[in-house]
Amino acid sequence: MIFTQVIVNSIIRASELTLLSLGLTMVYDILKFANFAHTEFAVVGAYLAFFLSVTLGLPTVPAAVIAAVATGFLAILIDKAVFKRMRNSAGIVIMVTSMGVGIALRNTVRAIWGADSRSYTLALERPIVTQWFRITSLQVWIIVVGAAAMILFHLLLHYTRLGKAMRASSDNPELAQASGIATETIVTYVWFIAITFASLGGTLIAMETYIVPYMGFAIIIPVFCATIMGGIGNPYGAMLGALVLGFAENLGLYFNFEKIFNLGGLLPFSRDLFIPTGYKPAISFVILIFVLLIRPRGILGKEKEG
Repeated sequence: MIFTQVIVNSIIRASELTLLSLGLTMVYDILKFANFAHTEFAVVGAYLAFFLSVTLGLPTVPAAVIAAVATGFLAILIDKAVFKRMRNSAGIVIMVTSMGVGIALRNTVRAIWGADSRSYTLALERPIVTQWFRITSLQVWIIVVGAAAMILFHLLLHYTRLGKAMRASSDNPELAQASGIATETIVTYVWFIAITFASLGGTLIAMETYIVPYMGFAIIIPVFCATIMGGIGNPYGAMLGALVLGFAENLGLYFNFEKIFNLGGLLPFSRDLFIPTGYKPAISFVILIFVLLIRPRGILGKEKEG
């Protein structure tokens, strides 16, 4: 594999992780708890898109959009039924509750669609092949959607009343409420936007690979790693963390560690050493530990006051 292909693969991976980590950090920023059900919502969205596209025969793009919106409303219902009752509980209590919600979503999906893996019936297309890289039209769409999500989120955060209210609610919820901002309404919008992004990310990952009920458990590690690495609670940190992790994973698989073990040729060791693809999540952990040792709050994390 040539290096330019590694760069393309890294950007594709970063685009997928951005859609998921953005939503995760939004919920944490407003509600101050780590939502372990986040990636399970992504799986629900992916299965709904699968149902609309494959079972009902809708075009893929409308199916993905409708599924994302439906999953966003599902998240609002679960927030009203479960998380709203625990607003004043300790973060660890809500975090454990989110684990239970995630398990319930996962097993509901399994009960409806079964435990076997499934694939979207996408038309076979010739990939775009150049002398530098190879990319499919779906992967181009993944990059476009990821970039569009980042741009739209930036515009939302800085150029709309909702975005300003979200920032005010994040910085000081009590003061925001005293200033006339309906914080519960802001929470509702945050859940909808966060889970809509997650659903799109889960659908794109499922389209590129396959879909299985345990997909949420498989992607939760890189999503949390990207979010924490960038600085949990910071949306721009989530974007940067996804980019760093995307490159770290693909460069880790690309790099030949032979020269490290033979000390640049000083030792009589001449066997190629590459990290197996099955150990890709381990790269996430190693990079995360390295970043947290140097900068515990993450790359763009805020200093704690007091």
